[in-house]
Amino acid sequence: PVDQSKVLYKGTDIEVQIKRISDAARRLNEIPSIAKDKKWSQVQGILLGPLGTLVMTMNSLVKETEDASGEAKKAAAKVKGDIILICQEATKKNEGGVVKACGEAQRDLEAFAKLVF
Repeated sequence: PVDQSKVLYKGTDIEVQIKRISDAARRLNEIPSIAKDKKWSQVQGILLGPLGTLVMTMNSLVKETEDASGEAKKAAAKVKGDIILICQEATKKNEGGVVKACGEAQRDLEAFAKLVF
């Protein structure tokens, strides 16, 4: 038998997952003002850093909470699509598009969080 106290991986720590999602949401809120200042490399940095971590966190939460309807997976896919759109708009240096996509991402991220927590 395996001694559970010696097992390194004990499943996902919900507190860590919640913190990652809230950190990503906070950084997402910063993007519109950074875009207004035309600091496109900073926008890309947030997209690749904290929001990249967000995508990995959502993927692991979807695996752990896989419901029969697949709602969590669909909600995560919406957020990922929003992040891709933010990236595309930032590449075009389209401030309005970035701001709009950030709003959609925030709304979809909130919906995802309500589903999995």
